[in-house]
Amino acid sequence: MNFTEEQSPLERTDLTRDKIGQWVLSQQHGGPAVDVYGKASQAQIQELENVRRLSRELQENLHELENSIRIAEVENQAMNPTAPILDYSEDHEFVSANQLDDYYAKEDQADAMAEEQQRLTKGKASRTEIQKFYKGQCVLVTGGTGFLGKVLIEKLLRSCGDLDTIYVLVRPKKGKDAHSRVNDMLDDFLFKRAHEENPKGIHKVIPVLGDMEQPGLGLSPEDRKMLTSKVSIIINSAATVKFDEKLSVATGINVRGTKAVLQLAKECKYLKALTHVSTAFSQTHVKNIEEKFYEPPMSVEALEAVAELDDEVINSILPAILGKRPNTYCFTKAVAEEAVRKYGEGMPICILRPSIVISTYEEPVRGWTDSVYGPTGLVVGIGIGVLRTMYMDLDKVADMVPVDLCVNAIIASTYHTAKNFRENQTSHIPIYNFVSGAQNPTTWGEFIESNRRHGTTRPTTKAVWYYGLTPTKSYFMFLFYNFFLHYLPAILIDTFCALTGRKRNMLKFYHKVRKLANILFYFSTQDWRFSDEGVQVMWRSLSTPDRTVFPFNMADMSWEYMAETFLLGLRVYLVKDDLSTLPEARKKWNRLFYMHQTLKMLTLCAVIYLGYLLLNFISCMILG
Repeated sequence: MNFTEEQSPLERTDLTRDKIGQWVLSQQHGGPAVDVYGKASQAQIQELENVRRLSRELQENLHELENSIRIAEVENQAMNPTAPILDYSEDHEFVSANQLDDYYAKEDQADAMAEEQQRLTKGKASRTEIQKFYKGQCVLVTGGTGFLGKVLIEKLLRSCGDLDTIYVLVRPKKGKDAHSRVNDMLDDFLFKRAHEENPKGIHKVIPVLGDMEQPGLGLSPEDRKMLTSKVSIIINSAATVKFDEKLSVATGINVRGTKAVLQLAKECKYLKALTHVSTAFSQTHVKNIEEKFYEPPMSVEALEAVAELDDEVINSILPAILGKRPNTYCFTKAVAEEAVRKYGEGMPICILRPSIVISTYEEPVRGWTDSVYGPTGLVVGIGIGVLRTMYMDLDKVADMVPVDLCVNAIIASTYHTAKNFRENQTSHIPIYNFVSGAQNPTTWGEFIESNRRHGTTRPTTKAVWYYGLTPTKSYFMFLFYNFFLHYLPAILIDTFCALTGRKRNMLKFYHKVRKLANILFYFSTQDWRFSDEGVQVMWRSLSTPDRTVFPFNMADMSWEYMAETFLLGLRVYLVKDDLSTLPEARKKWNRLFYMHQTLKMLTLCAVIYLGYLLLNFISCMILG
């Protein structure tokens, strides 16, 4: 090969011209190699090492960023069943071939169902029987801005897009009028899929100014005339779910409001069906709860009269009024069922009794919730490390149902009621116990353990301490744990805040925690046997396409699948902690773990030392 000076771009550089010339002459005459640049100085070597170190750090940071993005994608896949499956071989590195076959078989089955549901929902197939029933109908929903009501409206918009109108009874609240509240609701992330799959459907949701506590639902004459001339389906899901609500308020919404809905339904010219959403715990005085009416604890008229008394008078006699019922919620829901039996006679009406309603199982996204009541608040408290003990029997059945399956059962029961109603029918009002314990039970112990297992791998940046729950079925032990694990730390923290001039919040916070926990005690220390034969018969009567679009069979539900994203749903939608913070949260979680272990060791040492001092004192007293 011939070398010329022109071939080197460095020839144009004054600094290297001479050395490049020497090197070219050496190569042309076949002489020994010439060291053009000489030996590098120590400073140059150090600079090169710095560049290499920075390069390695940059590569490590890029690798960590890629892992963070990958983790977020995997978690988003878990929250969105319609997203493409993200398959990474290292996820299955230690999984056997048989387990992989089962895993992919379940994934294929879920994908096939999701695809079929999309096909049926988006009008790419003939309408199902339930969809045909709702086509062109005007639906009135009470309680539409509540947790269950939102999911119900979203499902109707997305899967029954051919309906005519959804009227939502709304009252002004917190300075917002009815229209503003409904518009805010429809802008929620929950309705994202509905916006995408049925963009025009959102305009079918019409707010109607009203109030369940007011006479005649607080409707204006014009609105009442409009509703009675158009509405053909009514779903009454309005209720106050505060278990410790004042009896007068609970009666006004749950009982008097139900009566007003029934009266409005009687005036509706084209009524096809009315579904009243009750609760599986309306008859807690019975251990075996069947799908039938029970003797009410008080007549509707008597309760309305009692509710007119002064609140102080009511509170003084409240234990006697409630009797075997645990709270005003269960009591008034039982009387509301009596109102349906008495005032709904001869109408196409049914009652659906769901048990504890928790976050979504599948639709429109997995794990969605905006309610902190019941087990949801319990798990949030455990997850952020502020709830350290709980009064519960881990062997008792935790009867819970996902809200999206409950909504599907409501939609199907409304259709089933209209289909099977006969003119001049006067006695039979079907009741459906929508529960999990009858076909697919899980205990409180299993529920807590599954959430611990999944929650500790997906912590939140909002955590204040490491996970550590000490449940007990002894109330006296609960009081002991509650003092040492809740109130004593709260007193110490508030004392420190007072000394440093900071705001004291912990004692006040634990008073609220105790209040919420007290509500759950009644349901976490005992269980009931429910009959759900009516629900099973209704499920078996549905066609395969309807089962695909409106699934609610509790026997098909997987609690492990539910637990996988239950914590993530609470993290994202309730705690408002985005999935992108998972790497940061895991680092904080590890720090909290070591702090927790250190505190336990220090506490143990302190106890041993105090025991040693006590023994010394006793021995000195004995020996004189």
